[in-house]
Amino acid sequence: MKVFLSVLVSTLLFSSAAQAGFQAHQLQKKEVIKLDGKLDEAVWKQAIPHTEFFQTQPFDGVAAHLRTEVRVLYDDKFLYVGVTGFDNEPNQIRDSFARRDKISIDQDFFTLYIDPSSGHKAAQVFYVNARGAVMDGIYSDTMGDDTAPDYEFSASTARFDGGWSAEYKIPFSSIAYDKHSTTPWSLLVLRNMTRDQRYRMYSGAVTRATSCNLCFSHPIEGMQNLPSGMNWNVTPQLVSRRNRDQIEGKPAPSSSSSDVSVDFKFRPTSAITIDATLNPDFSQIELDSPQLSGNTRFGIFVQEKRPFFLEGADIFRTPLNAISTRTIANPDVGLRYTQRDADKDFSILTSRDTAGALVMVPRTYYTAYANSTVASTATDARANFRLGSLSLGAIATDRQYADGQGYNRVAGPDFVWQIDRNQLMRGQLLMSSTNAQLDSKGNIARADVTTGHAAYFDWSRGNDDYGMSVSVRDFSKDFRADNGFFSQVGFRSVNSDITKKFGRMGELHEVNAYVSAEYKVDSDGNILSKILSPGVRVAGPYDSSAYLNISPTVRSRVNQQGELFSIGRFAWGLAASPGKQVARIAADFSVGDVIDILANRLGRGGSYSMSAKLRPLDRLEVEPSFATNWINGSGEAASQARAYKETALQINSILHLSPKDTIRMILQDARTKRDPLAYIVVVAPDSSRSVNSFVYTHRAGVGSAVYLGWTMTKSETPGFVAQRKQSELFTKFSWQI
Repeated sequence: MKVFLSVLVSTLLFSSAAQAGFQAHQLQKKEVIKLDGKLDEAVWKQAIPHTEFFQTQPFDGVAAHLRTEVRVLYDDKFLYVGVTGFDNEPNQIRDSFARRDKISIDQDFFTLYIDPSSGHKAAQVFYVNARGAVMDGIYSDTMGDDTAPDYEFSASTARFDGGWSAEYKIPFSSIAYDKHSTTPWSLLVLRNMTRDQRYRMYSGAVTRATSCNLCFSHPIEGMQNLPSGMNWNVTPQLVSRRNRDQIEGKPAPSSSSSDVSVDFKFRPTSAITIDATLNPDFSQIELDSPQLSGNTRFGIFVQEKRPFFLEGADIFRTPLNAISTRTIANPDVGLRYTQRDADKDFSILTSRDTAGALVMVPRTYYTAYANSTVASTATDARANFRLGSLSLGAIATDRQYADGQGYNRVAGPDFVWQIDRNQLMRGQLLMSSTNAQLDSKGNIARADVTTGHAAYFDWSRGNDDYGMSVSVRDFSKDFRADNGFFSQVGFRSVNSDITKKFGRMGELHEVNAYVSAEYKVDSDGNILSKILSPGVRVAGPYDSSAYLNISPTVRSRVNQQGELFSIGRFAWGLAASPGKQVARIAADFSVGDVIDILANRLGRGGSYSMSAKLRPLDRLEVEPSFATNWINGSGEAASQARAYKETALQINSILHLSPKDTIRMILQDARTKRDPLAYIVVVAPDSSRSVNSFVYTHRAGVGSAVYLGWTMTKSETPGFVAQRKQSELFTKFSWQI
């Protein structure tokens, strides 16, 4: 009887979920939507609203405390989505100015997760905040949001006495889908609001324990005869620069240059996209944030931001970073083909990279770099097949160096298995073949062929009481992926985490205790690291969180013939969203034993980082961040002063002149200090690098913008490298036809 009741309840729950989907209403030819955010046209009232929303934060498993309505319309060119969010305190709505792709969790916003394949693996996302600022990109449950891709769409918002509303107008040409698929599209809608709590409310019963948010999407019923016509656009760009490079004690030459580039996008059908670029300008308007790198021997990953490489970027994402397009440093031509069908995706990219790039050559204890003195051709391809809850993929990359200097090739399968909503398994195997080796001069040169492999497996499972995960890596010492990002090879490792969830405790919404462990050895069986680290995490009001982590007996080795150090340290941190003016603050701290990698010794030290998102004025954003780490000296020669200290400061300020016009000012300062008496090798006592940047931007739309900017970079290592000042004044025009 109990079994029967259980089955009956489950059936009713899933039936209710199925009935709680979205119903699309087709516009007639004379019906027009004025995009003003008000949803006051009569046709909106003909669309059946979806009103069933569930709270995920601060507590999940309960109905949303505020009403939200979602309506869907469409015609032969556009998908329209109207969202109405009712609010008991509309004067508390956080409607901050924000640049495109810079909406943050301290704001009121709506998000659409549109999954045309209904595979629940990835979705295009479209955000709009209460001010009308937009953000878009690709989302997957394994990788999260990638807001680098930009799609053509419009959104407007409006306020009313009881809340706010938004209207989306998304061209079907901005969505990749298989017109011939009979499976309805899936949609998940998120409503975010932050007051004394952060509230996340979804159109499906998403839980914090799930590893598959998209599994709670609902189908969009009623959309028929969608367009699949040809469309294209061309985006020419003109960049003019005036540069000055001054090295202390030498003449300061100036130079001027102008370059024209062209990006071309062609969609013969709704499922296929072809991108081409000629002489692209990849100067980055957004600067990479400074990172602490003085006490590490491994390369640091940098996110891709260049537009040409972003189409279909989610297809290239796998458990291992087999494809990282940032390795294509300075391309002069590129071509890409992407196809998305109902049950499979495919993308292939090829680009010619000019000479002069650095090639990452990973080792077990450090990352080496080689100079590519010749041009190279980089080709990346991946296919992904969806078989219900299982995805099977295959990847292949090739880097061919000109003038017979060799090649690097990588290939292998991967899989993702969403066993259920709370349980996930992933794996990947890559094989490499390389004859483009690092020679004695530090250059890439043809030599004997080496082969290697990289294998990865992980499994995770969670519920309301527990969470657990395990991951295994096996990277052979001769594995190399010149088109990917691997900073270390020649090791095997096992990592695991177990979390006990205690739920609510007083004012705290969430209390979790956890234990993390790692065991890592090199190819010869020498221990690289052995970690057993317990800790606790809590979450509370004002979207606050805090953690404490204790690592009493970490074992770590940083040199092949070096000592296996025994380390103890404490780490703690906190974050919160106090209010509209102080939108977000965060800090992380660590103290205890630290390995000075350059000196191969153990010292007392620590690190801390602090960041904030401030809005002192409605139109002004200020985002300061500061990070530092240090190691104390030891012994009489070095006294007890600091043997090493590194700092990185950034202040990013944005003034919003209008929704389309901004002025961005960035100040960066990075410094490293070392005590020469603490090292047996020659070291620079001081080195510094600072960047000042000022950029005015007028953004008319996707692909159409004007930039006027000035950047000054100053670097200096007294006694080793002369002071150098580089300045650039530039204008950049791009317009999409």
